[in-house]
Amino acid sequence: MKRPIKSLSVAELEERCRFVAEARRRFPDAPDPSKPVSPPNEQALADDAPGALRRYRQLASTHILWQDLAGHHDIAATGHAISSLAGQCLELALAAAETRVAERFGQLIDHQELPLRPAIIGLGKLGGDELNFNSDIDLVFVRDGKGRSTGPKRIDAADWLKRAARELIALVDTVTAQGRVWIVDMRLRPFGDAGALVWSLSAMEQYFLGEGRAWERYAWLKAAPVAGDRNTGRELIDAMQPFIFRRYLDYGIFESLRELHRRIDANSREREDDIKRGPGGIREMEFLVQSLQILRGGREPALRQPGFLPALDACSALGLMPADEVDRIREAYSFMRILENRLQAMTGRQGHRLPSEADQREDLAWLMSASRWSELAEEIEHHRQVVRGLFTERFREPDHPAEQEDGLWPVGESAAEKLAGAGFEQPEQAAKVLQTLQDSLARRPISAEGRQRLDRLMPRLLSEISSQQPPDTALEDILRLIERIARRSAYLSLLYERPKTLKRLVRVFRASEKVANWIIESPQLIDDLLDPVHGLDLPAVPSLEGEDQEASLWALGRWRQAAFLRTALAELDERLDVRSVGRQLTDIAAVILDRVLKLEAGENAAPAIIAYGNLGAGQLHYGSDLDLVFLHREGTAPVRTVQRLISAMQIPLPGGRLFEIDTRLRPNGRAGMLVSTLESFSEYQANKAWTWERQALIRACWIAGDPDLKGAFESVRHRVLATHRDRDQVADDLAGMRDRQARERKESPVRRLLTDLQFVAELGVLQEAADHPELIEHRATPDQLTALAETGWLDNEMADRLKKAWSLLMQQRHRGWLLRDFEDTGLEDTANVIQQAWRQRFPGKGSS
Repeated sequence: MKRPIKSLSVAELEERCRFVAEARRRFPDAPDPSKPVSPPNEQALADDAPGALRRYRQLASTHILWQDLAGHHDIAATGHAISSLAGQCLELALAAAETRVAERFGQLIDHQELPLRPAIIGLGKLGGDELNFNSDIDLVFVRDGKGRSTGPKRIDAADWLKRAARELIALVDTVTAQGRVWIVDMRLRPFGDAGALVWSLSAMEQYFLGEGRAWERYAWLKAAPVAGDRNTGRELIDAMQPFIFRRYLDYGIFESLRELHRRIDANSREREDDIKRGPGGIREMEFLVQSLQILRGGREPALRQPGFLPALDACSALGLMPADEVDRIREAYSFMRILENRLQAMTGRQGHRLPSEADQREDLAWLMSASRWSELAEEIEHHRQVVRGLFTERFREPDHPAEQEDGLWPVGESAAEKLAGAGFEQPEQAAKVLQTLQDSLARRPISAEGRQRLDRLMPRLLSEISSQQPPDTALEDILRLIERIARRSAYLSLLYERPKTLKRLVRVFRASEKVANWIIESPQLIDDLLDPVHGLDLPAVPSLEGEDQEASLWALGRWRQAAFLRTALAELDERLDVRSVGRQLTDIAAVILDRVLKLEAGENAAPAIIAYGNLGAGQLHYGSDLDLVFLHREGTAPVRTVQRLISAMQIPLPGGRLFEIDTRLRPNGRAGMLVSTLESFSEYQANKAWTWERQALIRACWIAGDPDLKGAFESVRHRVLATHRDRDQVADDLAGMRDRQARERKESPVRRLLTDLQFVAELGVLQEAADHPELIEHRATPDQLTALAETGWLDNEMADRLKKAWSLLMQQRHRGWLLRDFEDTGLEDTANVIQQAWRQRFPGKGSS
């Protein structure tokens, strides 16, 4: 947003802006404000550092203001320009301060005789690259390493740097006849005014590890190295990330957020004319975004932005705020920050209160390109109302159902009787598991806050469970979760404060034992299960660290868990059908294979990974392993890379293995080479493969690795599958193979029928592909049935009936895996259709 003034003159600017008037009075030789100002040179600083710095700061700021008023800069560019100016002034002041200290004590060097300088960290608006014209600057000084000065009177690094910091602050903050450079605020360093002026890097890290407070997490959100030893500054900020951004969604901050909201709200009512701290002001907007950064920054690195607008963009990109809300906040923020800047330029002072005098109000209206004060006041009120509404909605107390005094927690002697009254079908068993939980938690070293949250949650949880019929379903699983998260009390707080979340937890646990076990084993999945912000879309794929394979695999494992969970929830909610679920699970596996292969291959040549079975057909199941074949072009086979990949895919991780890998479909099975050349693979398929191996090739496709082999593999596959074959021999071979399967493995009715149907479709592909090569393009059973009907191998009615049978069976298979106590029922008609098709295509050969 820009608010340009159409007719801008120096004279009127001096009349309406005290900041400009004072600067031009102090420096009569000031250039036209439209012209940039050069920083002072070494000689000017040597002659008069205080004067040179004040001249540069004020005249450069006047030029920045001119650029803003003329419409050349938006608020982001203006904030960046002022912040850059502050950084330049600090760099110049630090050099001057170091020179003064060196004159008395010599240069400061470390044990390697290299210069030792402090890192100057900017916090607040300086750290966020969004400084105002008259903001103060929040600074922290940090040093890395020890050393001594070189002068006759030698002092250690701590003393030398403390003197330099004091000199710098005096140069910048002291008021002279030429004003000051900037107001310096040092209170955000550890222990505030009582703390050391310059902290060592290690001491700073230890402080935040052991004593950092909640408000300091917010303060250090907006932190950036702005002068001095920037490498040390960046090292400190990197080390601070785990303190600021917790690894899991930090639901424990909700209570403190609401308390802070109450304090802000109470104070804001006394500051109706304050555009920063008042209702609907800049601070409320910052809090809306910063709370999301604190809550989710540990999981979403994109949120770790010191500036407001970049952080807002990250919230938008991650879907943490609705698009219309983001637009309203951005518009309100841009307007209020421009207003803040021009208000401070007008008064020449740091402040955020709207003027009460009529002439100042009109001056401010002119600076904001409004025709009169009443027009500007109306616009200000509009934006404040928007912000106040969003702020109040975000931090209002949650709505809770009326409490029920059922006395189920703590567990007493009459627990079974009360549970029977609450509708439990097995009250004695329910009372027993509740008592077991209570006894177990009584022995746990849980904090007082954690026990308070537990005792507050349990009555509400049991009330929600009792409202379901029958209440007994999933009770033990829910209580297992409570036992698991009791020491991670942030989740207890979440479940208490969000009734809809609690209700969803109970519903999901009752619906699916598999999903319940996933969450019990990895409680951080509560974040994905119950957080409505992310919805059911797959989470962003983590970036991998090649130098830290363990961390990379852990991140991939966590991503797989979350992706599987969201897919299962979408299926339970009937937002994804079985084909979409199969494709999504296939996509998840493909991403993991690609990332792990890149991790293991590094700079070495990667093989092509060929997917077989359900993976190749794009119909992976939650419990599927991955049938893989590995190919390379020529030369030395990358066997070690493949072995490492298989090991990495199957290594036990906190959330279980990434995937089980099965390589038995490679040429010659277990006796064959782990990695084959494309040439040898082609020769084997053409001359040595069994019919069942060519049947398996129907579903095969390139899925990851060497992209140059993708087309080459597909050519081999087409050539092999399009070969003319004896139709009766193919049918005999497949029927024999199916008979062996049925005898050697245990099959549920659903799996048996699905496999029969798959064999029927793939028989058609093998018999007809030579005359109808378009069949080879289809790997999934429903698509094959459609294509076979188009060739006339199946009649249309039978194809439609078989496709409906496939869909029903896949639904049964998925539901049977996901849902509690699911039984395969109503399969008679489906079985009859498939058996009819089998008898037509395998005459005289019994279906399995």
